[in-house]
Amino acid sequence: MKDTIRILHMGDVHLDSPFSSLGVDKSESRRRELRGAFTSILYYAKEKNVDLVLISGDLFDDGYATGETVDLLCGQFAAQPDCHFVIAPGNHDPYTRGSLYASGKLPKNVHVFSSEGLQRFVFEDLNTEVYGWAFCSDTLPASPLAGKRADDNGRLHLVCGHCDMASPISKYCPVTREDVKKFGAHFCGFSHIHKTPEVLTEDGVTWTYSGFVEGRGFDECGFGGINYIEAQTSGDFAVKVMRLKTARRRYMWETLDVGGSGSLAEVAEKIDALIKEKKYADDTLLRVTLTGAVSPEIENTARLESAVRGLYLLEIDDRTSPTFDGGTLENDMTMRGELYRELLPALSDGDPAARSVAAAALKLGLAALGGRNVTE
Repeated sequence: MKDTIRILHMGDVHLDSPFSSLGVDKSESRRRELRGAFTSILYYAKEKNVDLVLISGDLFDDGYATGETVDLLCGQFAAQPDCHFVIAPGNHDPYTRGSLYASGKLPKNVHVFSSEGLQRFVFEDLNTEVYGWAFCSDTLPASPLAGKRADDNGRLHLVCGHCDMASPISKYCPVTREDVKKFGAHFCGFSHIHKTPEVLTEDGVTWTYSGFVEGRGFDECGFGGINYIEAQTSGDFAVKVMRLKTARRRYMWETLDVGGSGSLAEVAEKIDALIKEKKYADDTLLRVTLTGAVSPEIENTARLESAVRGLYLLEIDDRTSPTFDGGTLENDMTMRGELYRELLPALSDGDPAARSVAAAALKLGLAALGGRNVTE
């Protein structure tokens, strides 16, 4: 029996995620990169002689999973016969009659929880028990840990599960802090909440979320990763958790004040300066929210998305408002001035939504009156 074992904990991989916000070429490229991140993780497990891999749900998106992905999973797991893989199906990859998990295709070293109630797998060679459960549909309204305690049998106790610790009324397995502490496992590895996780220890229990492996949108900012754990299988069952970066690319979201800009070129210069300051490169998908009062001659800032170079992707979120020089438009007797005066009440006194719509209408209207292509 080993005194210390090595464990990888991951989840929220979402293989075959459609990346629908990207174009056809980039969405397919990102799906390939996500599969590459997964295979890199398992290569790392092989190189480090990892004993146990915990996959705490949403390994793939059930509605999008392809035969290629099924072959990938089976092949990667089979390539490491001395490593135990434990999977707790989540709300996006539930254990159902027609799922991969129930198909019999997975190799024998893969152990999948199949019930919404608490189950466990015992690994005598590691003096370790792994407790967990499965989503058997896209919801799970009760906590499988509630009112339960791990057996006091001299083994290392781990929990692998998909759950929501943020809300006690969640329909996605509402496990509470008290559930975790009272159950008394030495380490709990969870998934479902995608933000970069923190590691918490109370009353001898350590728990953390896996975070996401690769970001799939601007609600998953930063480089994704997994948890690497070293745990003692006897004595005080000490647990050490380290974070490993796995993502090839990252989503980032910045707010930039471009107030006073008189042209798209000036706005582009400010975005370029931000990119250089933050050292963003072609590993970054960047959304920039533009704020401030700018010349009404600046229309269709989305054109900047293809003008700014050096990133994998740039997305512009235009929240600027128009500013005017000495009442020029207010006193203009042409159609430009008439348009401005018509929109002035909403620009001045409307609620935020009305001001935003009026500002956009003014920009596009001035562009059209100036003979510029407003569809670019």
